[in-house]
Amino acid sequence: MGTFDIAQICLNGHVITEMAGGHPEYRKEFCIDCGEKTIMSCQNCNTNIRGYHNIPGVIGFFDYHKPKYCEKCGHPFPWTSLQLESAKELIDLTENLNFDEKIELKSSIDDLIKDGPKTVVAQAKYKKYIGKAGIEIGKGIKDILVDVVSETVKKAIWGQ
Repeated sequence: MGTFDIAQICLNGHVITEMAGGHPEYRKEFCIDCGEKTIMSCQNCNTNIRGYHNIPGVIGFFDYHKPKYCEKCGHPFPWTSLQLESAKELIDLTENLNFDEKIELKSSIDDLIKDGPKTVVAQAKYKKYIGKAGIEIGKGIKDILVDVVSETVKKAIWGQ
């Protein structure tokens, strides 16, 4: 029921508009927040990024949530890849975890974002190692992930 407009999002994940198809005047070549290039389709398969949901005869407002993965090919969007890479890079910076612990903690990051069957295991790994990683690393990872994990994951690992 209804159709979806096309969203335009910068490579860092700032939403430019969720109505780029129906309102080309809202489009920007580059993000006004960070200067990155903007995209309207998956860079892997060229499928349009789903935007505003138009339902004929219904006036409504909803909070647009940018997708993490392409709905057609499942490839992560650039902003998702950047968040995953950044969190893992922070883990590599800690001197408080040994090599195996770092691998375990890094492996949990993907599953925290995907919110699938392995998420509960990922939450346990995250809780097991994040305290040992240090306050600064833990805060940095939380700042990176807080916008991309589900409410259930937030409550489980941060009590939010």
